[in-house]
Amino acid sequence: MSRGPAREDARRDIEHVLATMQGHLDALRAHEPGVRSGADPEELHQMRTATRRLRADLRTVREIFDPDEVARLRGELRWLGTTLGAARDADVQRDYLRGLDGLTPAETVLIARLLQALERERARTRVAVLAALDTPRYQRLLRELDARIQHPPLVTEDFALRDVAAAAFARLRRAVEDLPETPSDRALHAVRLAVKRARYAGELALRGRPVQRFVDKARELQDILGEHQDASITARRLRGAFGRARGAAARAAVRRLLHRQRARRAAARADFLAQWPKLERRGARAWD
Repeated sequence: MSRGPAREDARRDIEHVLATMQGHLDALRAHEPGVRSGADPEELHQMRTATRRLRADLRTVREIFDPDEVARLRGELRWLGTTLGAARDADVQRDYLRGLDGLTPAETVLIARLLQALERERARTRVAVLAALDTPRYQRLLRELDARIQHPPLVTEDFALRDVAAAAFARLRRAVEDLPETPSDRALHAVRLAVKRARYAGELALRGRPVQRFVDKARELQDILGEHQDASITARRLRGAFGRARGAAARAAVRRLLHRQRARRAAARADFLAQWPKLERRGARAWD
């Protein structure tokens, strides 16, 4: 049997991934001026997202590109993403704390102190972001990504996006099946990463309504688990504040705010577990 049609499909899938990578690299560059100006936090969010998507794209093609080259570029993107992520996480925490209502006077004082600490943290992370963007390392990364997209280091053309997406969904399903009855924050964070990877792979392989329905539901569950992760980070900040609290009223305020985060995590965990069967069914229809 001729392998001509299969090879043509593989080439089309490879070209699609490369075009997607180019779009994400263009987005990274497009949001850089806004990140430098610091006027709109959304610019930082979008640049971080573009960096993450490039890492995911490279993960998708790691079997057909030079594996050492892919690992090196993903490592460089991890460096950039970690730098951007620290600044973005501070923005998210600040926005959440600013939005809290129904606070007691003691809680209001505590939140004000946490916000002051976050502003100092945001200032430090912004300095780190600007320093990273001014390094030769960052400029070299952009040039290398350009070069690899234009002249991909292919070692094989045996590639199908549908197989990649199906494998990502299978890994997600195993990760959820392995969850204990009461999963830890770390375990749910690992599942969140698996949901994200399955969603990104599904978006690359997007063909037909079943896949679109899977991608849409995966995005919803990723947001739910993102809420859980944000609550876990807030709780860690509050536990640190408890050690510095002075007086019974201040410690009681920390306990009440920690209770909010426990309730927030519990609600997100229950929501995810309730919604997971629907995502699993959609994944089965799309990939099995």
